[in-house]
Amino acid sequence: MLYATATAQFAVAVAGALVAGWLAAPIDALSALWGGLAALTNTVLLAWRMLHGDRPALDARRQLRLMYRSTLERFFVVVMLLVLGVLLLGLEPLPVLLGLLAGQMTLAVFLISSGIKVK
Repeated sequence: MLYATATAQFAVAVAGALVAGWLAAPIDALSALWGGLAALTNTVLLAWRMLHGDRPALDARRQLRLMYRSTLERFFVVVMLLVLGVLLLGLEPLPVLLGLLAGQMTLAVFLISSGIKVK
C-alpha cells in the first residue's frame, strides 16, 4: 500500500508539473514538481516511522513522545523543503503550495480508501 501511495503521489506531482508548464511557464512546472516531491518526502518519512515503530515493549508515554517527535520531524522537513525551494531556488510560491496540496490530498485519498493499513 505504501508503494502504491508513493507511486500515485509521484504521478500526481509529475502530472501537476506538466499541467503547470502547459498553462503557465516552465518555472511554474518546476515549482509544482518541487511541492509534490515535498509531499512525497513527507509520505516516505511517515511510512518509515510507521514501519519501524512496532515496538510492543514501549510504554504509552514513550509511544506518545515518539509520535509527537515524528510529527515535528516531518513538519520541519517539509517546511525546510518549501523554504529552500522558494527562497534559495527562486521557485514560485503558489505552484509550490499547490503541488504540496495535491500530494497531500493524494495521500489522504489513498489512506481513506484503503482503510489506513500499514502492512
